[in-house]
Parts: sequence; C-alpha cells; structure tokens
Amino acid sequence: MSKENINKFVNSLQTGDNTQAGEDLKNALADKVSSALDDAKTDVARSMFTGQVGADAPEANPFSGNDIEAETPAPEVASDEVAQ
Repeated sequence: MSKENINKFVNSLQTGDNTQAGEDLKNALADKVSSALDDAKTDVARSMFTGQVGADAPEANPFSGNDIEAETPAPEVASDEVAQ
C-alpha cells in the first residue's frame, strides 16, 4: 500500500497537482507509521512474557510465561496403562 501511495505522490508532483501530492504524501507517511507501530506492538507483546526485547525475543506461552521453544511436551501415557 505504501508503494502505491508513493507512486501516486510522485505522479501528482509530475502533473503539478500540489494539493493531491500533499494528500498522497500524508497517506504514504501514515502507512509507514502504522506499519512501524504494528511492529513495535509485536515486540512489546513478546517482551511482556519473556523479558527479552526485540525481534529475537522468543514467543512465550501466555498461560505459563515460559518460552514456547523451551517447553518440552509431557510424555504420553498409553490409555491401557493405569497410572499409579
């Protein structure tokens, strides 16, 4: 979407329509800011549970707070075995 708005901005400048160029520039900047905010929200959500910041933060299980990669599944018990 942002590339389309940038192309519209450039085309408006080439045709001399400064009013439309201003609107296209605002739209392109709004897309960029929105994308950056979405990325930041993802980083904050990851760091809430793991304590690590940034894109390298592992995804956390929201119920246990542990890293999903670090969790090991419980061994499966056959249904015909009786737990003692």
